[in-house]
Amino acid sequence: MKTCPDCLSEIPDAATFCRSCGERVEGKGCPQCGARNWPEASACRWCSHRYGVSRPKVRGFEPFEVTAQLLPTVLQRGRLLPQTVRVTPEKIVISTPGAFNLSRKEEEIPWAKIAGFDYRSGIFWDQVTIETRGQSSSKMTCLDKPDGERIRQMLQDLET
Repeated sequence: MKTCPDCLSEIPDAATFCRSCGERVEGKGCPQCGARNWPEASACRWCSHRYGVSRPKVRGFEPFEVTAQLLPTVLQRGRLLPQTVRVTPEKIVISTPGAFNLSRKEEEIPWAKIAGFDYRSGIFWDQVTIETRGQSSSKMTCLDKPDGERIRQMLQDLET
């Protein structure tokens, strides 16, 4: 007899699932969330971590900062303070000031948490939305065309 790692009940040695809690007792452990998956699994069933594939660091890239344009920020958001986006080798930080700069929302997105992105190219300004695992999406709005294109290219390089 062996013990289930989740509920600690005794189960037969040949069992692959616990008869009490239904969790898998054998298999490949996920380094990100700890769930056990089939030994042949290529991705975790809970958090979508891909086994054997490490998220590439952004290669050959200098950290940079982008500030949204003032005019579209006033027109779209009704604010006089634009967003700033800092891109570092470890993460992306989206800083959104509140009304009259009395508050500030800092969204830190590590590269490993990025699941995908959506790039919208407008006539004058661009918008990039980053989809993350387990969190809500983050938007960078009112970006200058070259800045939006630079962020899009960097995020595309992550996917390849």
